[in-house]
Amino acid sequence: MDMVRSREKGVLIPGWQRGRLKAWRGLLLVKMEHVHELHRVTRVARMFSPTHDRDRPPPLWDAQPVEMTIDYWTYTGTERIDDGIGGFVDYAQTWVIVPAREESHCGRAGSERL
Repeated sequence: MDMVRSREKGVLIPGWQRGRLKAWRGLLLVKMEHVHELHRVTRVARMFSPTHDRDRPPPLWDAQPVEMTIDYWTYTGTERIDDGIGGFVDYAQTWVIVPAREESHCGRAGSERL
């Protein structure tokens, strides 16, 4: 599956700029988990790739399906980002997920963009 994060630091990226975003290719897992930082159980979405695990996007906490069609799925939630000074900041995030053309390749999708 190809996933594009459609927000940057919680702000929705305008539609005319979305063509520059690179898709992250991998496997999607959505399940209920206990999130220690939130002190509760919540739905968490994660992307996995056996070949590009280092640049994996942060998990999407409180993941809620917004729209699901035959062509794409949209999930919204929050992600925790390192603030660069020893702490973390939680931002709103939306993932747009589409089936990959070639499921055997995982990691960053080369020239394919959403």
